[in-house]
Amino acid sequence: MDQHMLRRAGLRLAGVALLAGLAACDNDDDSAPIINLPPATAEIRVIHASPDAPPVNVSLNGAVAIPDLDYGESSGYATVDAGDYDITVEGIIPGGNADVISLTGFTLAQNTRTTVLAIEPVAAIEALPVAESATTPTGTQVSVAVVHAAPSVGTVDIFVTDPAADITGATPTATLAFRDSADASSLAAGPIRIRATAGGNVVFDTGTVDLAPFSGNRLFIAAIEATTATELAAAPIKLLVATDTDTVTLLDEGTQVGAKVVHASPDANNAAGGPVEVFATSAALGADPVELIDAFDYTDIVAAADTYVAVPAGDYVFDVAPNTNTIGDSVFTSGSLTLGAGQDFTVIAAGRVAATPAFTLLVAADDNRPVATEARVKVIHAAPAAGTVDVFVTPAGTLSVADAEMGNAMPLLDDFEFGTVTDPVAVAPGDYDIRVIAGGVAAINIEGFTLAAGTAANVIARGPSEPAGAPTDFSVIVTTN
Repeated sequence: MDQHMLRRAGLRLAGVALLAGLAACDNDDDSAPIINLPPATAEIRVIHASPDAPPVNVSLNGAVAIPDLDYGESSGYATVDAGDYDITVEGIIPGGNADVISLTGFTLAQNTRTTVLAIEPVAAIEALPVAESATTPTGTQVSVAVVHAAPSVGTVDIFVTDPAADITGATPTATLAFRDSADASSLAAGPIRIRATAGGNVVFDTGTVDLAPFSGNRLFIAAIEATTATELAAAPIKLLVATDTDTVTLLDEGTQVGAKVVHASPDANNAAGGPVEVFATSAALGADPVELIDAFDYTDIVAAADTYVAVPAGDYVFDVAPNTNTIGDSVFTSGSLTLGAGQDFTVIAAGRVAATPAFTLLVAADDNRPVATEARVKVIHAAPAAGTVDVFVTPAGTLSVADAEMGNAMPLLDDFEFGTVTDPVAVAPGDYDIRVIAGGVAAINIEGFTLAAGTAANVIARGPSEPAGAPTDFSVIVTTN
């Protein structure tokens, strides 16, 4: 056999071997080589910007991917397979959740990063997809995308400047109507100031904000609605700043603290010889103590049951003294309490000055955002004479006093001790009966108490005035947003 024949035979053998190899790759033999390519992926982030909507669950193709997302929160980016998705946003509602947004066949393309905002009030809630900044920041920069997601606020001019810059006559960084967005590109990661104007008037001002901690990040900034009286007193909006994983809220630099003070100490007046006064000491108020409340009587509320006193943010020490206009007569000095800007607090003077349990201040942080689908109730035990109690909060007419006293139902709060402040409980709007059972007897019986949609209520159990009050004089003090 000559060399040409040998070469042709070799080529035939090689061809046979190649075909055999291809066939082996195509059969079901477990030993055959398999090439696995990485799946195509995309990223999705959801931001809750519907001002009166409840917390939500977000589902992708029927499976909950983001649970319990509340207003002003970002889910951070989640990585999913690229493709088409049915996205459902479910409102978490007392008595039964409800779908509030449904997106069918929403495409998450390969290697894309999509942000979806839930916007508008709950009655008209909708989804708004927005792109992040297309600019990749260096290690000393941030890139910024901005969206107007505050439905009750008209068109605004946005200025992102050096802190000391005068914006009079300046060209805005972006002009945005509701739903509009803009790519502000890259900024040096240092001190900046963000201002919004409407009709030439400044309606929001962050003051100086240092971006250095965000170096190298893409920032997504959403202007969302201020929702409480304390926030709205300063500005109609606040800014939600989202990174890939975290969220920071920027308030107007003029935002103060909402404080409400309740007198629920049964013997303070007797110990002080009459109504008391409350002093506040804080660097936020200056060098000297300030008389915050004058002639404060048992069960009084300052400012009022449904309003708050505005005070500067800071660390506070409170003194309670006889009504003599001098802090030197103080019968109680609190520890230091930190009150943060934009927050609302109810401070309850509770306990006994001359006996046990000792006089103290109970501090309840109040979540006052009105939610259209619920009311919220927080219960505070400030009645020392009642001891440990059971608390029932039931729809009106569904539980009798006798059944509550006999324990024929599960209480909302079991073995509830003096000085306890509960977390808020979301309930369906309606009329409720409130019973406090002490030693098998209804010490407090409030029937047909209305909790309207959007209400955030503190129900404060208080006892009789001591020592002269009637032993049966138990009741509740109710404060609201």
